[in-house]
Formats: sequence, structure tokens, C-alpha cells
Amino acid sequence: MKKAKVKNKINYTTFMFIPESRSTVKSFRTPTWFPGFVIISTTLLIITSGICFYALSQLKLQYDASKKEIAELTAINTSQRIEIENLQKSCEEVHNQLAENSKLLDEVKKAVGINPSPEESIEVKLVSSENNSESNPNMSLKIASIEADFASLTDKIEAQKKIINDSLDPIKKQLAYLMAKPSIKPVTATISAGFGYRKNPFTSRGSEFHKGVDFAASYGTTVSATGDGIVSFAGWNAGYGRMVIISHGYGLSTLYAHNSKLLVKQGDKVKKGQAIAKVGNTGRSTGTHLHYEVKLNGKNVNPANYFD
Repeated sequence: MKKAKVKNKINYTTFMFIPESRSTVKSFRTPTWFPGFVIISTTLLIITSGICFYALSQLKLQYDASKKEIAELTAINTSQRIEIENLQKSCEEVHNQLAENSKLLDEVKKAVGINPSPEESIEVKLVSSENNSESNPNMSLKIASIEADFASLTDKIEAQKKIINDSLDPIKKQLAYLMAKPSIKPVTATISAGFGYRKNPFTSRGSEFHKGVDFAASYGTTVSATGDGIVSFAGWNAGYGRMVIISHGYGLSTLYAHNSKLLVKQGDKVKKGQAIAKVGNTGRSTGTHLHYEVKLNGKNVNPANYFD
């Protein structure tokens, strides 16, 4: 005996649209579950949309915050890079100045005849140019390192000041000696008679010791002091005529004889190259010339040995 098939019964809901006018009434039917499905789907869509909107809003806020932070970091990075460049430039300038000062000090010492001391050299170490912002991401540490180096350079400047101050006294003394040293010729003229033994110019017989040198200068030629000093004598001498003697210190003195006119007096301070007399032919002389002597510790020495 065959069993009868049971059909699933689907319930429907009918929706009718009744217009106010005499238009045709419209109706349609849907399964009973469809309105609930629509409501649930719509609700889920609204919730999902809300979640998405909230998520997008948060992402937008995070993006804006990140963008602002990146801008701030970029500004800080730029500021630190500029600060590093300025510090490096300052270090380089100080380094160059220290090197220039050391070189100048050595040149001054050499010029006055003082040998530079190796102990006085100052080693200056600059921040390596390879240590840039790309190779060292921590700029704060780099700035601190450069500032430390800059402070070290400042200390080296103070050390160099002390070296220079300590060097000034011997340099000044050496300069004073060089200015006092009779190193220039008293007149621009040819030496006609040298230092040492020679034939007697008055008798032409025998020899005599010539205590200085003679310059064949024209009458009235200006005679200059050959070094700084004080005029210890300015007047007449029977053999040397009108004569000037200058005491230069350091055991050195110079004598200028046979002058026609004296331009200084005893006690005057004179400078190297200063006019002190005029060439003449006074005293015991064979003709117009300048007789010039140099004494060291009271003993006559060859003046030519002192000329530059």
C-alpha cells in the first residue's frame, strides 16, 4: 500500500496597496519569513556599516596622528641636522684657527732664532666627516659627541693661550736682541778697507791692525745706527774726529768715526736705521770715509760678521 506524499505548506503574507483614488488595488504576497529576513539583513547591514565607519574613522585619526608625528620628527631631524652642521663648522673653524696659531707661533720663533718645542704642539682631532646622519641615526648622541669635541677644542685653545703667553717672554727678549744687534751697514757704500792687519795708510810702511772697516761713502752721506741702543758718546776725538759710540747692550757697542756732523747727543736712545751723523773727513784720516767698529765685551770684532 503506497504512502501518500505530504507537501510542505508554505505560509504567505499578502501586502495590499489601496490607493485613495479609484485606481486598481495592488497586492503582492511574500513568504511569511521574508519580512523578518529583510529586517534582520537591514539591521546587520546598518551594524556592519557602523563598524566599518568607526574603523575608517579610527584609521583616519591614526593616519592624521602619524602624519603629524612624521612632520614633527622631520622637523626635529632637520633641526638636529642643521645643529650638527653648525657644530661641525664651528669645530672646523676652531681647528683651523688652532693650526694657524701654532704655525704662526712656529714661524715667529724661527724668525727670531728660537727652535719650536715639540712639547708645545697641540693635537686637534675633529669629528669624522663619515659620521653623518645617515650612518648614525641617533642624532642626539652625535650632537653630544660633537659638543664634547667642541669643549675639548675650547680646552686646547686655553692650553694654546698658555703656550703663547709662555713663549712671549723669550720671543720679546730675542726680538730685543735682534733689534739691538748691529746687523745692518751704517751707510750704503763699498767697503774700502777691511778688518785686521793692513799696510799703514799714512806711512805706507809696515802694518797696523785695523780695528774696524772703512766705507768709501761720499761727503755728507747719512750715517745710520746699526742697531737699537743708547748713545754713550757723541763728540770730538783726536784720532777719530767727530765720533759717535752706541751701546747696544748684550756686551755690544758700535763706533762711527770721521763724521762731518753729528745728529745725536750723549744719552739719546736710537733705533736701528736712525740717522745719527753725516760722513766726513775729520780727525786723523786720509780722505772722506766712514770708519766703523763693533766691540763685543770690550774687544774689537769683525763688523762684517754681523751684517745680514
